[in-house]
Amino acid sequence: MRVGVATVYTPGIFGGAEFLAAGLEDAFRRAGHSLHGIRIPFHFEPPTAAHEAMRQAGSVDFSRYHGGQIDALICLKFPAYLIEHPHKALWLLHQHRPAYDLYDTPYGWAKGHAETDALRTEIIEADNKSLGSAKAVFTIAERVSQRLQHYNGIASRALYHPPANADAFHCAEAMPYIFAPSRLEILKRQDLLLRAVAACPRPVQVIFGGTGGRRAFLEDLAGELGVTDRVRFLGEISRPEMIALYAHASAVFFGPLDEDYGYVTLEAMLSGKPVITCTDSGGPLEFVVDGETGLISAPTPQAVAEALVQIVDHPAKAAAMGQAGRARYGDMQIGWQPVVDALLDGALGRTGTSARAA
Repeated sequence: MRVGVATVYTPGIFGGAEFLAAGLEDAFRRAGHSLHGIRIPFHFEPPTAAHEAMRQAGSVDFSRYHGGQIDALICLKFPAYLIEHPHKALWLLHQHRPAYDLYDTPYGWAKGHAETDALRTEIIEADNKSLGSAKAVFTIAERVSQRLQHYNGIASRALYHPPANADAFHCAEAMPYIFAPSRLEILKRQDLLLRAVAACPRPVQVIFGGTGGRRAFLEDLAGELGVTDRVRFLGEISRPEMIALYAHASAVFFGPLDEDYGYVTLEAMLSGKPVITCTDSGGPLEFVVDGETGLISAPTPQAVAEALVQIVDHPAKAAAMGQAGRARYGDMQIGWQPVVDALLDGALGRTGTSARAA
């Protein structure tokens, strides 16, 4: 079949969403399909840039593309899912969060501004129409399905998928450090981990891997907290370097605010390492079993510090939780082929109502 995968791109950004799109496209090719990648330009600032991206997505006919008929269109992100096609299925990463769960919070659009309030109304109306008319709606995680049901009244089904290079992750001898790989951005809450390190009654070493707009802030905060000798900011690291850091870690910290899915959790499980996450971290909670495959703490420095100390003081227990996490990943049978099959069946109307089962 000729399959289109539609998402967005922002120049200079290549993260989890881009890894997902590339992985999905490769999976369709391995399954023998002809793949066409469709990318809608998207910028987060100014907020009104979303309106132009919506206009572009809604005004172009993608039913024929690159000289032939697209048999099934799979849409991933706002506003790419506004593209019209008679055989469209969504595999939703997330909606435009500043207009939804981050609205009227420090992380999204402020309530009471006429321009963004009007844009928010426009986005919700467009989402209700486009998502409601799709042949099938899937999401990448139960957390995303919960938001979609809450804000739009649209049921969906979560489809889990593996991280990139899943077969390369492995467990090696644990060294005395906590690994914290992620973009250095406000929703990833590296500042929470720094404050937890400062609250620990004895030194705990942390290695941060990744780049982002908050690096200078975080480095300054480490200095203010007096923990510069306990933390390292590696910046951008290669995939093999990252896999090696996972392999030798004592544990992995991933405590974002209401994450959609979170490759870090799965990568840690594949590496046989326990995951420290938080009660409000969203997607990771679908995988981490408290006290069995990791530790789930309140999102406070003291609570996270207690979890860090548990890992440091009980290395044998930490190792056992890591191995339990690896076994849990295997039991969940996470793979690309079930995702490809479900998406194509949904787009072609072969799944009935199962694609919208909450």
